[in-house]
Amino acid sequence: MKSALVGCGRIAKTHAEVLAQMPGVEVIACVDTVRDRASGMANSFKAVVYTDYQQMLCRERPDVVHLCTPHHLHVDMAIAALERGVHVLMEKPAAITPESFDRLLLAQEHSAAAIGVCFQNRYNATTRHLANRLASGELGKVLGARCVVTWQRGADYYADEWHGRAATEGGGVLINQAIHSMDLLVHLLGPASTVQASMHNRHLQGLIEVEDTLEAYLEFDSRPVLFYASLAYCVDAPVMLEVICEQATCVLQGEQLSIHHNDGSSEIVHNAKMGSSGKTYWGTGHKLCIEDYYMALAQERLFPITPRDIKSTMDLVFACYQSAQSGKKVSLN
Repeated sequence: MKSALVGCGRIAKTHAEVLAQMPGVEVIACVDTVRDRASGMANSFKAVVYTDYQQMLCRERPDVVHLCTPHHLHVDMAIAALERGVHVLMEKPAAITPESFDRLLLAQEHSAAAIGVCFQNRYNATTRHLANRLASGELGKVLGARCVVTWQRGADYYADEWHGRAATEGGGVLINQAIHSMDLLVHLLGPASTVQASMHNRHLQGLIEVEDTLEAYLEFDSRPVLFYASLAYCVDAPVMLEVICEQATCVLQGEQLSIHHNDGSSEIVHNAKMGSSGKTYWGTGHKLCIEDYYMALAQERLFPITPRDIKSTMDLVFACYQSAQSGKKVSLN
């Protein structure tokens, strides 16, 4: 399988680490508008360096492209590959506007190539365990949930050419960092029905155009869910996601899942250590996600996280921004 890394910044290093360990996968090209970045990554693979994505697609004809580029480039780059029959594994977010996401969904429908989105926290052992327990019904009905993301991003994080700008990042803490936690809420509870949200810039006024803090009151079929995300904290604290059921309280925090039953007993589940890929304060599922994508290609089965599969997540993200901007409650039908 011949693969190309497109965008050679922070997250591409994680993809590169995983691909370097996968038998039968050859990284043949590295693409970045900054040649030195592409060269630095290409050296370890003896790959060809490009600064032009379209040129790479035409000349190298890879089987798979990994899109690790700025958010606003995701959709056009994915469509260009899909139209050539090239498989796509893209970083989040799948799109930064409802209109561009609709274009991506249409491209998925009309292409025989496989497209996947890296919502890698679905692959954490703790997430899978909780999803199975909730689906089994043994913990009783879900009554509500809450999620808290408090991380640290300073002015240096926004010093590049695209972070912190609405036109290129598409938003701030929600669409960039906390989208993973929002996706897990949808993954565990199903589609949301309503949202009331507000967003703020707490500590980088005048430096960025987007929010560093967003809070929301969500309803999932009348079940209340509280959501809070901020980049104004002093550290990258472990994410906390709590689900209250009739028979137990379940808490995903960092690398651990705790299930506290109403009878006083408790269970603890830990994520398996996956090496250096991922962030210790919230899951290390990138390796499993990427490996499963390639396994799905080899087995000619559907990869479980496509744009179509995450439509409820993206609809909720866009609805949060719509509500925060309008000051009104938004219904998702």
